[in-house]
Amino acid sequence: MVLSKRYYKLSANSILESVIALTIISVCLYFAVMIFASVYTPKTSVKFYGTQNKVNELFYLSELKSDSLSGENENMLIEEETVNDNLKKISIQYKDSTQFKFEKSFYVQNP
Repeated sequence: MVLSKRYYKLSANSILESVIALTIISVCLYFAVMIFASVYTPKTSVKFYGTQNKVNELFYLSELKSDSLSGENENMLIEEETVNDNLKKISIQYKDSTQFKFEKSFYVQNP
């Protein structure tokens, strides 16, 4: 018994330091997981940016020539709404091959 007490000497300070160190490590891991979870969301995926670029392309095509969009009617919906005399709102809803629906609104000044 005397030998085990001599070799197994653990003071309260080292336990307290271990608990504090584990607390700091767990808080840092918590923040790391929260940042990781907020960065990797569906809005940061490649599919989201590809669909957003397609909607922007559809808007610019609709402004250039409205007949150039005739082949994609089943996947998109373009709505025009007059806000006031000088402003109109164009909303484009686009559904890609994975049925992800993306909607974006553009405001255009009337000539």
